[in-house]
Amino acid sequence: MDKRIEKTNHQLYEALATLLNLKPYGKITVEDLLQESSISRSTFYAHFKTKDEVLVSITKMILHHVFSHSLKEETTHDFSKASLFDYSHLITHTLYHLHDEKNLIAAILSSESKDIFLRDLRNEITPIAEKALDLGILRLKELPKELRISEIVETFIVTILYWFNTDCKETPETLTTYFFAMNR
Repeated sequence: MDKRIEKTNHQLYEALATLLNLKPYGKITVEDLLQESSISRSTFYAHFKTKDEVLVSITKMILHHVFSHSLKEETTHDFSKASLFDYSHLITHTLYHLHDEKNLIAAILSSESKDIFLRDLRNEITPIAEKALDLGILRLKELPKELRISEIVETFIVTILYWFNTDCKETPETLTTYFFAMNR
């Protein structure tokens, strides 16, 4: 991604986190985001149509990086040599990125924007859960495939909610262990 776009998105994400700590999501306007982030109106609308699109882009930013084929060593973790087919690493890597955006994610999860964020996270995680079943990484159990996929996705959501409710005290590796223990 272009560095200017990354910078713009980062400014908007920080602004959103700040604003969510000050007022309900429903009361936040695009104008509030512009003022808090110091982004121009034209720059904002070149990338987003609504504040909801900013919120949705957070999930995409995190997950699309994790599943990119060009991973590089990062400040808090290194999955650059991990296989895209190693689901343990994918889960852990996703958790690291959620943790890297801890203030933003915590603000989202404690606000009325939580449902939008979790809906989008479910939509992004569902194909990954389906692939994990298809590859035999997770078992189907004796459930219809669609029900098992929902169970896997909800287990991931519950794991994240637990983690943020406990102020992310445990490591991403520990949370990955919990996730797989719940999916035996």
